Amino acid sequence: MCPLLQRIPKMVLRRKDVFNRKEIGFYHITTRCVRQAFLLGKDFKSTSSNHHRKAWIEQWFQSLTEVMAIEICAYAIMDNHTHLILRNRPDWLDGMDDYEVATRLARLYPGYQCLSSLPTEAAPERVQEILEDRDGFAQGKEKLADISIFMARWEEAVARRANKEDGCAGRFWEGRFYCQRLLDPAAVLAATIYVELNPLRANIVDLPGFAQFTSLTNRLNLIKVTAGEFPEYLTRNSAIQEEFNWLETMELGRAKVNNIQLCDKFLPVDTIKYLRVLQYVVCKDSLVNNSQTGASVNGILVRLGVIPENWRQTAMEFEKSYKLFAGSPEKLAAIASAQKKRCIHGVSTANQVYLSN
Repeated sequence: MCPLLQRIPKMVLRRKDVFNRKEIGFYHITTRCVRQAFLLGKDFKSTSSNHHRKAWIEQWFQSLTEVMAIEICAYAIMDNHTHLILRNRPDWLDGMDDYEVATRLARLYPGYQCLSSLPTEAAPERVQEILEDRDGFAQGKEKLADISIFMARWEEAVARRANKEDGCAGRFWEGRFYCQRLLDPAAVLAATIYVELNPLRANIVDLPGFAQFTSLTNRLNLIKVTAGEFPEYLTRNSAIQEEFNWLETMELGRAKVNNIQLCDKFLPVDTIKYLRVLQYVVCKDSLVNNSQTGASVNGILVRLGVIPENWRQTAMEFEKSYKLFAGSPEKLAAIASAQKKRCIHGVSTANQVYLSN
C-alpha cells in the first residue's frame, strides 16, 4: 500500500493521562444533561420547574466532601449542566489510620442505594467487613481521592432520583464528564472566575451577586457575615428577575455547601481581592475611574505572570481557550514532553496570555 494512503493512528489522551488520583491537582469538571435538556431548570414544554434538583446536587457535594479526600473550590449548577473546580488530596490518606479509611469507605459504599446523600454514620458491620478484606482495602483507599468516583456517586444518584420523579427511565447525563487539568495559579484563578460567572454569561442574572446555586453565593455570604453587607458593586442597579423566583430559590438552596474552600486556601489572593479581580473581569471599564483599584488588580495579575487584558479574555472564554490542560507555555510544554506529543492544545493562547520570562 502506498505510504501516503496509510492511516496513521491518532494518539488520543486517555482520562488517566489527564487525571492522576495519586497526585494533588486542580481540575475543572463539566457535566451536561442529555441532549442539553433543561432537566435542572425550567421545562419549557411542560412549564414545570426542576430547579429543586440543584439543591439535590448541593446536598451531594456537601455529603461527598465530608467523606472523600477531595475539596470543592468552586461550582456552578446551571439549568442543563454543572461546573466544578476540584482539588484531590491523596496526601490526606497518609494521615488516616485503617479504621478511619474503613469508616469513610463504609459511608461511600454502604451496601445499599443512596439517592439523597451518603449516610451520616457508617454501619459497624460494614466497617468490619472492609477491614477484613485486605485485598480490596488498598484499592478502596485510593478511591477516596478519585475524582471519577466523586462524580459517579452524585451523578448516578441524581439521575435515578430524577427518573423516579419523572416516572421514566434512560440517560439523564449526556455522557462522561469533561475534565481539564489546571497547572498553575493563574489558570486556577481564571477557571474559578469562569465557573462562578456562568449564570451571568447565560443572562440568567444581571449581576454576579444574584447567582444562586454557585460557590460565589457562599463567598458573598462570608463577606456579609464579616462586613455586615454585600459588596455594592456586585449587587447595585440590578433589574428584578421576572422568570425566576429568587426568594424561592434561596429557600431551596438552604442546604448550602458550607465547606467550600476559602479563596486564600487555594488561590494566591484572599476573598476581597478575588472579588475585585472578578469585578475586573465583569466590568473592566468601571475601573477606569478608580485608578487605585485598577492598579491593584493589574498588580495581582502581573505578579501571577500574565498580561491582564489577555488573561481577562481567557477568564471569560476558558473552555474555548484551553482543552485538556491549562497553564503557562512552560507547563504545557512539559506535559507535551511527558505525553510524547509535539504540542498540547492551548499553547498559542498561553503564549498570548503569559508574560515571557
